[in-house]
Amino acid sequence: METLNVECPGCGTILVVNRKTGKVLESRKPLLEEAERTGDRFEDARKRVEQAGDRIERKVEEARRAEKDKLSRLDALFKERKTEIEETGEKVERPDIFRD
Repeated sequence: METLNVECPGCGTILVVNRKTGKVLESRKPLLEEAERTGDRFEDARKRVEQAGDRIERKVEEARRAEKDKLSRLDALFKERKTEIEETGEKVERPDIFRD
């Protein structure tokens, strides 16, 4: 084997070094934090993808809730304004762009 894998004890980065020339051929940063690492890069990659899916799902759910809250606020504003108009007896016509 012409390469040597050296792991940095500080950050966990693996350096792939050519034995003959001493040049660093590749630098592999850890996929997960040290506490979460399994020691198997494929397992770490699978775990990272799984975590990314969880993060995406949480963000989508947050966006859904925000949109629902926004629609609720707009609906409340509409009802409030409609009540005000009905109480004052103002005549309101639909804008031309909404007419058939």
